Amino acid sequence: MTAKDAIQRVTNALFISGKMFFVALFIQLPLQASASWGSSGSSSAVFGMSQQRDWYDSSVSSSMSLKYEGCVWSYAGGEDMGCMDDESEDGTSNWYMMANCRRAQVAYSVYASSGTTTSCNNGNFKESLVTKSGVAEFASTMGSYSNSDISPVTASDVCDWPMCEQDNTGYYLSIGCSTSGDFTIDRFVDEYCLQYYDNYDTLSDFNGAMKSNNLNSCFTAYSSTYDSSPETSLLAYLLADSSTCSATESSYCTTSDFVAGAGSTGGFQHNTNKFKSSGDMVLANRLKYAFGGSLLLGSVIMFFGILFTNRRKRRALMHRKFRNGPSARSKSKKSGGSTKSKRKKKKEGSHGRNSGILA
Repeated sequence: MTAKDAIQRVTNALFISGKMFFVALFIQLPLQASASWGSSGSSSAVFGMSQQRDWYDSSVSSSMSLKYEGCVWSYAGGEDMGCMDDESEDGTSNWYMMANCRRAQVAYSVYASSGTTTSCNNGNFKESLVTKSGVAEFASTMGSYSNSDISPVTASDVCDWPMCEQDNTGYYLSIGCSTSGDFTIDRFVDEYCLQYYDNYDTLSDFNGAMKSNNLNSCFTAYSSTYDSSPETSLLAYLLADSSTCSATESSYCTTSDFVAGAGSTGGFQHNTNKFKSSGDMVLANRLKYAFGGSLLLGSVIMFFGILFTNRRKRRALMHRKFRNGPSARSKSKKSGGSTKSKRKKKKEGSHGRNSGILA
């Protein structure tokens, strides 16, 4: 087989495997679309909770309240949190090496109604949230923007708290969470305050304040009587520094119907459409990846099968050629030699007769 034939066979094999790849791709696309968008044909993606908060409107809700739930050790999104930011311990700064910085955050629930006041019951529950900039920012916001109710905590209560600062004993102090959901000051062994060592202060006075003046029962966060709109209320400033929280992330959070239906707190979709439940999405994804993986595996097996088959054929041809080659040459030599000797004898015989005639 010539080099041209070999190249042609390899090209055909690649073409076959390429067709298998495109088949897998086109089969996976409808499955992925159905798993992502559900059964509705006019769905539109909306990332974040802003488009899902229909209750966050003065025409829908005349009052809103919040309820402090507890301390949650969660991801930090604000600045000056004593995190690695975009660097790792070995000095590199690639995006995939960024640290998952966690700090003590405030978990709270939001309630809203069309009445002049909102009670914090299941019928008025809207969403559970967790702060991103820590309890210090939460206390500062509460003290600056509370109107109808006097905030039990302010910036002065937390201004002297350490934020991952080294003490005199070789440890680092920062705000933490106790097993009972209270805020504490703990000691850590690393400079980024990610490896807990022990408790330094229980902050009993602050925890008592967080549970006073209705903050842990039902605290007014917006009222049409005091605020011109929800966008200028206490709740607006808290929402800007918070993210959604579900029961899978913390026992102090409650999973809303929307979060349970979407199956994720990272990307959300508009609630005017019908979507598959999280269980259906997981099953569809598993089927999609299993089917696509089987097609990919089949194409790889077919590709290498063709290559090895051609290789065996080439070897068989080469062995046959070398096996038949010496015998064929020997036969040709034998036949050639006998013919040559016969010709020589015939020539000598004719020469002898000619010599006799001349004589």
